[in-house]
Amino acid sequence: MVSFIAGIAVTLVTFYIALIYGSAAIGLFAFAEALLLVLAFFYLLFLRGQMDAAIRIPIGVTERGKKVSVQIVTTNRSHIPCMRVRCQLLLGSSFLRKGRRLWQPLAPVYAGENCCQASLGLPFAGNYSVGIRKMRIYDLTGLFYINKRLRSSAQVQVLPETACVCLRITERTRNYFGDSDVYDDFRPGNDRSEIFDVREFRDGDRIQSIHWKLTAKSDELIVREDASPLACPVVLLLESGLKKDLKTAEIFLSAASSLVFSLMDARCPHYVSWYSGSRRDMVRVRVDDEEGYYIFLSSYLADSFGTPAMEPEKLYQEKYRWDRPLHSLVLKSDLTVRQNGKEAGAVDRKDWKKSMAELELIL
Repeated sequence: MVSFIAGIAVTLVTFYIALIYGSAAIGLFAFAEALLLVLAFFYLLFLRGQMDAAIRIPIGVTERGKKVSVQIVTTNRSHIPCMRVRCQLLLGSSFLRKGRRLWQPLAPVYAGENCCQASLGLPFAGNYSVGIRKMRIYDLTGLFYINKRLRSSAQVQVLPETACVCLRITERTRNYFGDSDVYDDFRPGNDRSEIFDVREFRDGDRIQSIHWKLTAKSDELIVREDASPLACPVVLLLESGLKKDLKTAEIFLSAASSLVFSLMDARCPHYVSWYSGSRRDMVRVRVDDEEGYYIFLSSYLADSFGTPAMEPEKLYQEKYRWDRPLHSLVLKSDLTVRQNGKEAGAVDRKDWKKSMAELELIL
């Protein structure tokens, strides 16, 4: 409405000048300005009720440094085209204290559905929300406009960079035995609650391992092999890395993803746990393979972070009392890494990749 207020002010000034100088030509020009204001107002008021816009992100995951393709779909339910439209995009994430607003010009909107492509550069890793909060519709002259409030948003995740961490996995960690709902697909064990395989009876097999129901259906003795649970010998605890500036928060994300990826690459099953601000409790994700790694990233980036009342180690022990991992890793908010209560190294803000490569952990 600012444009109309300015137009009314200009029209009144024109009328005033026409009255002072007694000029009929200036008076006609003032009437033309007033008529243009009225026509533009009703034209824009009509289009405001007939137009709508929504935002879509075809691929909701990207890497840091790459632009994100955004589709802005505008719908015009009338047959009157709108030659100039701009949309106000609100860009926010868990790391940005305030949402960043930017104006995106669109192509002329004709009758029906129109799609406009735009590219956004997201400088930091994290979970971003891209929404349309306002659509500005201009008249045919481009002098006057009217705003329409919108509520349409889409999510996109920018994955952090990773670096290799030197890990030495001992035999004790490799052969760690504990309770788990996940079982080894390649090696039998001694957990009788799950069957690994059935086979023919061999010399040395125990009578207790005979599967009597299958044996009764066949002409030979059938033995059941028990499954081997794959317990997690390592738990990685993440403090809130969002207390500092954006650069520190991004390094914290990269260091966390590097530790998780390196443990996964070393074939060491582990839990990743952090304090969730949305749930107000400790949550954890099991990581065994790449699928678990991306599930962790997706869950962690989409979460809201809060400040717990106690240290994450104490909160984890209280919630998961039955879990007794061999090793506990903690990534502190000051970018230090602790192993089993002792400091194992620190991440340098100036060259975090080099410091992560020099970090050596014996598990």
